[in-house]
Amino acid sequence: MDLAISLGVSACLLGEPVRYDGQDKLFPWIPQVLARFFRLVPVCPEVQAGMGTPRPPMHLVGEPSAPSLMTRAARQDMTPVMASFCADEVRRLASLDLRGFIFKSRSPSCGVDGVEVSSQNGTGAGLFANAFRQTFPLAVVVEETRLATREQRQHFIERIFVLDRWQRFLLQESQRGVLSEFHARHKFQIMARDDVAMRHLGRLAADSARKEDVVVSYGQILGVVMAREDTLARHVDCMMHLYGFIKNNLTTTQKKDFLRLWETCRQGDLAISEPRSWLQLQAQRLDHHYLLHQWYLFPDKREEKIIGEL
Repeated sequence: MDLAISLGVSACLLGEPVRYDGQDKLFPWIPQVLARFFRLVPVCPEVQAGMGTPRPPMHLVGEPSAPSLMTRAARQDMTPVMASFCADEVRRLASLDLRGFIFKSRSPSCGVDGVEVSSQNGTGAGLFANAFRQTFPLAVVVEETRLATREQRQHFIERIFVLDRWQRFLLQESQRGVLSEFHARHKFQIMARDDVAMRHLGRLAADSARKEDVVVSYGQILGVVMAREDTLARHVDCMMHLYGFIKNNLTTTQKKDFLRLWETCRQGDLAISEPRSWLQLQAQRLDHHYLLHQWYLFPDKREEKIIGEL
């Protein structure tokens, strides 16, 4: 089985000179780091639609919910050309099994949101980005501006691997019988973002053997929850719950060690990685099956390598 994960990327972010002025918008982390771990699929909607480089600058006009793509000076309507390209391109990308897409912000074709819509003094989404999201609602979609910090990059990588496991899970002949196992292994990744949603998804997973639409609902909710930001408070809550699985097998000294790490972390004076590493070591020492199979504690080896270079 091919384990390589494919991601779409606005071509200008890879350093390709495809902007309207013949320049690029290189985002070095993508070609320097991500390209070593993922199969990157560059897309420039405007060039691939035949508009050329250089080309007249364009902007969005009209209703923010359904804008048109117009050249700024001549006011030539390029919407039909872009719509035709979008329809063809999403069909092509469907065959490539993308797990996500990194779009160029503020672009009238690639901006995910916040793109200026001139005539209405509002904002909307670029035409291609909008078509992509409608066609692939579960894909992890971000703009490069949302990858500026280490925390944002780690969140993006985590979402990609969760989605990849979900998509591979869907390829199994029978998902319903093992949805509870999938949930059990992802429980604390979900809890780090929303403990209420975690419990709701747990109920869905337990009910999946009786309802045909539960798997679809589970996947939709999972994607929404994983897009949310994690918080320190939720992480320390997760780690206390994980500690509860092994505390009866620990010495008094070991318990004190963990609680000291946990409290220092809770107060914001210690990185989350410290109590998490402690739990990893104890899970391995005790050969604790449940903890050893938690993606929260033991990420995919590929994910660990990428995060190590953030």
